[in-house]
Amino acid sequence: MERILRGIMRYRNTTREQMVKEFQKVRDNPEPKAVFFTCMDSRMIPTRYTDTHVGDMFVVRNAGNLIPHAQHFQDEYFSCEPAALELGCVVNDIRHIIVCGHSDCKAMNLLYQLRDPDFASKLNRRLSPLRSWMCTHANTSLEKFQEWRDAGMKDPLIFSSETPLSRFVAYIDEENKFAIEDKLSQINTLQQMSNVASYGFLKTRLETHNLHVHALWFDIYTGDIYYFSRGAKRFIAVDESSVDQLSAEVRRFYS
Repeated sequence: MERILRGIMRYRNTTREQMVKEFQKVRDNPEPKAVFFTCMDSRMIPTRYTDTHVGDMFVVRNAGNLIPHAQHFQDEYFSCEPAALELGCVVNDIRHIIVCGHSDCKAMNLLYQLRDPDFASKLNRRLSPLRSWMCTHANTSLEKFQEWRDAGMKDPLIFSSETPLSRFVAYIDEENKFAIEDKLSQINTLQQMSNVASYGFLKTRLETHNLHVHALWFDIYTGDIYYFSRGAKRFIAVDESSVDQLSAEVRRFYS
């Protein structure tokens, strides 16, 4: 805690003045462009690796960058993730939802271990809120991963997106660059795009293409950011050779 207090003092003496100026610019009329869901991992700093600033995004963080499917909620029993979707996309009319997973995700490493029925037992879930969270809200990702792995990890996966009839194909790590848990992380990230579409209050906007869902994936060890290209059917590293192509795809499909 002392380190944080010292950090606050450095902020007061360095970047505070500039930040106050940025707050003043957006104080009365902020225009955020995206709702950004990512993991609570301390190494994930989305405003830094997207070079975004005050007022640019709503950021929602949890273990495993999960957006629970609407089927898990009844009546008044909800969590912060759908509330954030409503606040961002209904109240504030934001048009882009971004889900960002990452490598070496501790939540995904745990999810991979939950393949063991004993490890995922009801008793263990009662003792561990984290296991319960992952079993409840990431089990679809794990099932999709296991089917893909059992089939040889070569075939593409099919995900629903903005509507049940709107689907996209995804090839996962064809170059076999990443650990098995990272492959699961990429599948999980794409699954959250499907989960977004489960909420009725977003249905009209999604069907009329007034709201768009994207996936990013961050490799912590290289610093590379991958964007899921529906055209290429895979995660593509955003770099000097790909950014123009990816920007054109975004303009073509999501403008």
